[in-house]
Amino acid sequence: MRNVITVILCGLMVAGCAIQRAEIASRAQIELVGMSKKDLLLCAGAPLREERAEDLEFLTFAGGGDSVGSAVATSTSPNTAMAVSKSAHRYCEATFVLKNGMVQKVNYQGRTGGLLTKGEQCAFIVENCVKQ
Repeated sequence: MRNVITVILCGLMVAGCAIQRAEIASRAQIELVGMSKKDLLLCAGAPLREERAEDLEFLTFAGGGDSVGSAVATSTSPNTAMAVSKSAHRYCEATFVLKNGMVQKVNYQGRTGGLLTKGEQCAFIVENCVKQ
């Protein structure tokens, strides 16, 4: 019984962290608008890609990389067993749209999180940029 309680508590702690990261990523999409390119690079580091289109600049950063999985195993007799597993690799690409050296918009793409934790993998990119 003690092991079951420990597993449940660990699961709740992990879920709490994911929810907190999702909140950070969501706040970043609002709070980072107006940030200078210099400040963005200071807090987020060097971008993976840079593109320009007319008077806009696009800086793309990659982050995250958690894997989540589940497995079910059953045995119908001593000589027969069946197992099913599923896993998903979560990641984020955050693209910052800049005009005149200032952030105008923050877009997230990829498998950024779960049903209740959308964007949580993006927090790994923006957490140093968001006010604590």
